[in-house]
Amino acid sequence: MTLLDRSIAPQIHNIASLQFPSVERYLLDNGIEVVEVNQGTQDIVHIEVIYDAGRPVEDKQLASRITAAIQKEGTKSFSSEALAEKVDYYGSSINSGSNLDYSYFSVFVLSKFFNEVMPLFAEVLQEPTFPEGELKTHREITLEKLKSNMAKSDLVSYRKITEEMYGSEHAYGYNSSEENILAIQRSDLIHHFTNYQSSDRCTIIVSGKINENVRSIINANLGQVKTTSSNKQFQPPTIPVHQAHHKIHSSQQHQTAIKIGRKMFNRSNKDFAPMFMLNTVLGGYFGSRLMESIRENLGYTYNIYSSLEPLVYDGYFTLNTEVSNELVDPTVAEIYNQISILQNEKISARELDMVRNYIMGNFLNMIDGPFRVANVMKTLSVSKMEVEEYEVIVDQIYNCTTTQIQDMAQKYLQRKDMIEVMVGSNF
Repeated sequence: MTLLDRSIAPQIHNIASLQFPSVERYLLDNGIEVVEVNQGTQDIVHIEVIYDAGRPVEDKQLASRITAAIQKEGTKSFSSEALAEKVDYYGSSINSGSNLDYSYFSVFVLSKFFNEVMPLFAEVLQEPTFPEGELKTHREITLEKLKSNMAKSDLVSYRKITEEMYGSEHAYGYNSSEENILAIQRSDLIHHFTNYQSSDRCTIIVSGKINENVRSIINANLGQVKTTSSNKQFQPPTIPVHQAHHKIHSSQQHQTAIKIGRKMFNRSNKDFAPMFMLNTVLGGYFGSRLMESIRENLGYTYNIYSSLEPLVYDGYFTLNTEVSNELVDPTVAEIYNQISILQNEKISARELDMVRNYIMGNFLNMIDGPFRVANVMKTLSVSKMEVEEYEVIVDQIYNCTTTQIQDMAQKYLQRKDMIEVMVGSNF
């Protein structure tokens, strides 16, 4: 037997393309689309039910978030405690939540208990009671959490920069407050549930080890009730990109949170792929320009990063860090210095290759296993995108040039378009 010579490193190969795993789509009896990722060897199934019922369709601020939170706290047949105990008995857990664009409900189920858990999950989705007592408790917990969050400079800076980008009444711009938390009533939850969490606004992502019995049980429990939503459609207002500066006082004594950013676009924009590359080069991974300069060379901070966040109707870009109070000005100056370098000099072919391989490796990781594939399908579903469109974006990222990256820096990272928010004790 020939022994492996471990003194010789294995050859590194570039990732030229992705082979996206096959998925199956079909409709339940009531018309709900199911996206099925039938992979894996373990006898477990994950179901995520997604509703187009996020902030853009709210008739009252926070209705989406609080409806999703309270919905699993009591149904026609079970109190919150009884439901939790019943689900836990089968080794499962039901989770729910809401973000800026959609609401979701999910459950992991062992295959052998699938027939027992699905009726419980279906009752949460179809027959919640929104108990007044649970709403009262949720309000109290949320108010305490808000009070705690308002003492964290990083969260205060996030609230302020998104509010400045979109406006305090916009679905993407408003913030939770004591006023709008206390204003939510049980009738608001029932209204949001009835009008927007309906079968015609619903998609189901099912992943794991799936057979005909699983499909039949899903259809029997989730495919028999057909509901129609309000025809309300979100019409995003035109909000111009603009410059703004905010310095906010914080009780945190030694650190100042810095956020610099601007409004951007969603994944369908032609500039999304090259802007994604630029974001990664600038601050999107540990070897980025900002990490190397501001953390490694200057030692101003432990962590600094940039983020490109695509939403359904829009998107935004931010640069984020926390530094000692006396280092705020030199840190901001160096951030813009690094941006200026990218605007005036093309990155090297070596750096482009490294960033490309990093991103492609991440893409491979995102489709490794049924639950990760399901998460990608969830993103595509809420973004109203097909797998082929996703593959086009991956191809555009792989073939992005140094000239495109420089063009993006010149087009989108001008200081005159940036909102700057600083939160610290010196203000």
